[in-house]
Amino acid sequence: MKNTVKILTVLLICFTFTSCDDDILDVDFNTTVTATIVAHVDQDQETIDESVVLSLDNNDTHDYLDNIKNVKIKKLTYKIISFSGDVEGYIDVDFYADTITLTTEEFFVKEAFDATTIFEVTDVSKLNTMANLLKNNNSTTVGIIGQCLAVEEAMDFNIEVTAELEVTANPL
Repeated sequence: MKNTVKILTVLLICFTFTSCDDDILDVDFNTTVTATIVAHVDQDQETIDESVVLSLDNNDTHDYLDNIKNVKIKKLTYKIISFSGDVEGYIDVDFYADTITLTTEEFFVKEAFDATTIFEVTDVSKLNTMANLLKNNNSTTVGIIGQCLAVEEAMDFNIEVTAELEVTANPL
């Protein structure tokens, strides 16, 4: 009887350790990824469509790219980081990630640049969809598409996209 109890105990311990999934090895960390949309609008141009790839691959995530289990976007912002050209230049655009319209904004580009306006995407369902794109593909294409107007002269501006992320990965 003692031997039976010992054998059952050993089997139970073995079963417990072999049936555990590797979730206890998961690593959670925060990271930030950025990309810059380079935009050019010719004088009298009426539409704009510019994009860039926002990659999950950085120093924090590189070793885990094949083992990403979850991505959560804690904050997604974009801002004009440089501007030259028509001071009355205007855009009315959808900010998107792949095929998802994240938000629609209309503004004078120089005013947004001078005011260092930070535009934030706050729709949780859209952020979750974008996070799944990052998790599944390790990247997503972000961009602007819509109407623009530069009457006096062409304009050039850069939009910095910043995603603050919470990542869960497994080293195995």
